[in-house]
Amino acid sequence: MKNSMTLILATALMGLSGCGDTPEEKAAKEAALKVCPPSEVLSDISSYSTEMAASDLAQPEWLAANGAMDGVVTTESGLQYRVNKAGNEKGPMPAATQTVRVNYHGLLRDGNVFDSSYKRGEDIEFPLNKVIKGWTEGVGLMRPCDAWTFYIPSDLAYGPAGRPPVIPPAAPLVFHVQLIEVSD
Repeated sequence: MKNSMTLILATALMGLSGCGDTPEEKAAKEAALKVCPPSEVLSDISSYSTEMAASDLAQPEWLAANGAMDGVVTTESGLQYRVNKAGNEKGPMPAATQTVRVNYHGLLRDGNVFDSSYKRGEDIEFPLNKVIKGWTEGVGLMRPCDAWTFYIPSDLAYGPAGRPPVIPPAAPLVFHVQLIEVSD
């Protein structure tokens, strides 16, 4: 009798294990994790922290003061970031070879905006390995729907030359970024 019950239970469990997702359903679920639902996409920068160190400090002191603020993480390369909004913790972090879609707001450390997809009202898509090093590293740490602020030292941005007339030489940059989608 005991063996019969064990056999019945084992058969039932095997039958239930076959009720899982089809390959198509699994692929659809994985694809959904790569995209931020429209309801979670930020429409402006009001959700981002605007706190940063005083702009009159020299870059090394500015980065040190900035890195000491609550919630700011500094990576080994010197990139600093703050998580303003956590996204889907099960979503994938993009590899440098993947394409990402983001909304962003770029500022100089004095607060002057030099570029903003938020102001244009449209997100932007690009291969992650075709942007400044600070973006490749920072966005590569994010997951879909994450909204972070990056504080990027000049050596991870446009370096000693800058991008005159918009970005001065040796300028650290600040970006508010939301990762919307990761694609192959």
